[in-house]
Amino acid sequence: MLRNLSFVRVQSRSLMPTLQFAKRTYATPTPEILEERDKKLTKLNEAVQRCMADKKTLEERSTKEVTIQRDFAIQKFAKDLLDTVDVLGMAKASIPAEFRTKVSIKEHTPDQIIDKISNLYTGMAMTEAELVKTLKRHGVEKVETEIGQKFDATKAQSVFNKEIPNQQPGTIFTVKKSGYALRGRLLRPAQVGVVAEKRTFASHVPTKTDGSKTTLCFSINDKVGALESCLAAIKAMDISMTRIESRPSRTADWDYDFFVDLNARDGVQVDKVVEGLRQHTTDVRVLGADGAQDSVPWFPRKMADLDTFAEKVLEMGEELSSEHPGANDPAYRERRADITRMAKAFRTGDPVPHVDYTPEENAAWGQVYRRLTQLYKTHACREHQYVFPLLEQNCGYSDKEIPQLETVSRFLKDCTGFQIRPVMGLLTSRDFLNAFAFRVFHSTQYIRHPSKPFYTPEPDVCHELLGHAPLFADPDFADFSQEIGLASLGASDEDIKKLATIFWFTAEFGVCRQGDELKAYGAGLLSSFGELEYSLSQIPEHRPFEPEKTAVTEYPITTFQPVYYVADSFKDAQEKVRDFASKMNRPFSVRYNALTQSIEVLDSKDKVVRFAKGIRDDMKTLTTVIESLSH
Repeated sequence: MLRNLSFVRVQSRSLMPTLQFAKRTYATPTPEILEERDKKLTKLNEAVQRCMADKKTLEERSTKEVTIQRDFAIQKFAKDLLDTVDVLGMAKASIPAEFRTKVSIKEHTPDQIIDKISNLYTGMAMTEAELVKTLKRHGVEKVETEIGQKFDATKAQSVFNKEIPNQQPGTIFTVKKSGYALRGRLLRPAQVGVVAEKRTFASHVPTKTDGSKTTLCFSINDKVGALESCLAAIKAMDISMTRIESRPSRTADWDYDFFVDLNARDGVQVDKVVEGLRQHTTDVRVLGADGAQDSVPWFPRKMADLDTFAEKVLEMGEELSSEHPGANDPAYRERRADITRMAKAFRTGDPVPHVDYTPEENAAWGQVYRRLTQLYKTHACREHQYVFPLLEQNCGYSDKEIPQLETVSRFLKDCTGFQIRPVMGLLTSRDFLNAFAFRVFHSTQYIRHPSKPFYTPEPDVCHELLGHAPLFADPDFADFSQEIGLASLGASDEDIKKLATIFWFTAEFGVCRQGDELKAYGAGLLSSFGELEYSLSQIPEHRPFEPEKTAVTEYPITTFQPVYYVADSFKDAQEKVRDFASKMNRPFSVRYNALTQSIEVLDSKDKVVRFAKGIRDDMKTLTTVIESLSH
């Protein structure tokens, strides 16, 4: 054992105290040592008890002080306000009792009344000045917001927008409430009105055709090297092709029609490509090239072409403008972003994405649903009233939850061939109207902010499903909507603006005459209980629907319409739009082939003859049916 301890001492001196302490630990304590330890333990116990008592006293004192600070923290501020209350009382007292009722005030002369009002105004001005001084003493100061200055979302809140001629969009035109800051930190933003850009639910703003996207249509005969020669001519211009598609030609002179999508720099480059192609074929047409000769704006020719609209959104969707109630709600913005991402990924043939709406979203829908359905029985057109119960029976329309677009789309397709396609936000007028040619309606899936269920600055699922969707199940309205869509294909920017205005005064804010009464059929009316009642009252002006006049009528977008156009029927409106479209500056006519879900351009004799043969066959079928019914 000693050898072991000696080895430990040699190897590590630091272990020696431990060994010595171990020896002391196991030593037998004497009575004196035990008594001394008991005294120390008693003293330590007493010290702990005193600490616990001090701790409890400190906690009670702190709690009391916090309560006092909470209850009397504004004592100085309240005391300062007493002077303001005194001034306000003096202002109130400046109006004697005999001036405070309608009956007694008639006994005084105008000069006496004006004198008392002047005293009241002076007292109110003194009150305001005293209150401002009091607030300033406590670090609260007004944030200067001037009319005409650029709107700053960090200092102000836009409570409404309004179009104002000759004023810069995005500037402040009125201040409803001043903003205040507490020692430099914003206490309350100013509430202001902001000059708005001109836009609509369908974003009916004429936009320049995208010159980078060009489609060439050319026809060739089936001979060796014909297609290679045409493609070589395109390649020689150093231009990239993004798509090429072939179809059997609709004309007797040619065997095949080719459609080629190009990314051109400008119209000059397109003209050079056309010149090169005409060395190999005389039948060359241009779609969608700014500045190119004999060109018209690009338009979709088949259903899948609508996929190109997926990301061409003007505004809203994921991004919110400052006046939107959800602009400062991160959770709402994230929710919108999730929904718009699904719409962005949608492609023709896919089912419409399913959205699991939250209880708060369903509650907001329910409030709007109950409020509007109360008015439909007396204000909506008979077609809307006929379809709405069918939507409740077949698509789950109720105040309990938001219907799914896929369910509604299948129902509409069974009724009239119309389909609903999800969209991220507002489309250009051209894209929005072009889709109607295919009986496709672009619809949002997100809902307005639940804090303001009866207000939305943009289309949401309430507007789409309550306002638009029901009438797409009506055959005459579906035909009318498609007529506008067909007229928009290849139309000039000027004509697109006119067609968008016609759409605004019909499908969005249209009124029709049924019997001796006016009824609403526009989606903007059917999704707004306030304007629904207003539109059928005696306040606004009601004019007969005449496309030539309607197309050039200016309209507000932030207030109720001063003018509504009244249609005799959907079929009559369709015929008038068709007649209007025939006078547009467009070098061809179009028709929708429901069998192939594609657009046929009627720009040659052979195509017209083929179309006429189809009509003749339909007439034979109609004649046969009439004869069978007459027996």
